[in-house]
Amino acid sequence: MKIIPPLLLSLFLAANWAQADCDYDDFPLMPDMLVASIGSNIQWNHTPMAGRSFRVPANLATVKDFYAKAWADEVDFSAFNGWEQILHINQQCMMLIQVKRQNDRYSYGQMVLTNPPGKAAATQVLGDGMPVPPGAQVISDMRSDDDIRQGRLVVLLNEEDMNTTARWYETELKYQGWNLEQRSQQANGVVLSYSREKELMTVGLLRHKGKTQILVNRMDR
Repeated sequence: MKIIPPLLLSLFLAANWAQADCDYDDFPLMPDMLVASIGSNIQWNHTPMAGRSFRVPANLATVKDFYAKAWADEVDFSAFNGWEQILHINQQCMMLIQVKRQNDRYSYGQMVLTNPPGKAAATQVLGDGMPVPPGAQVISDMRSDDDIRQGRLVVLLNEEDMNTTARWYETELKYQGWNLEQRSQQANGVVLSYSREKELMTVGLLRHKGKTQILVNRMDR
């Protein structure tokens, strides 16, 4: 899931989808493909996502050819960060294959399945419950909730300069009862590390092209 370009998901969520669901029983599998779960209860911008890892005795060309036929006339091929991507979107969901060559015989990767947001998700505010500076824009809101750890990752964009934004977080998080454990600053970046009881939070700030990019990562210990 971490590899998916936000633009791709934005296009998916902006489309006019029928409200229906699909699951991994609908995902075409190649012969002798070994599949395992890689996550549960993951949401991107309040949209549930599910992931599977796979390994298959086939080269990249064979994998791409299989899904080109399985999703005839409804498939798109691209590359991102070293992965070959195979995308299929229909009226029920988005299905994405990300695959790499393992050796001369095998390929491996992950499958990502995303259903369209329901009515409740459409009414939820992105970034709600997280420290968001006044006027900042929430670009992405990702949640994960499994048996080991709960976490949330929010990406924001702020018009205020980096130091003003850092001071806002230092004041706001102290007011909320967070303890500043570490502060690291460079010419165009600031990282603030916090703890509160059984929770950890990291705030990363980056000044780029006249705007302050903010990454807030909150998780259980």
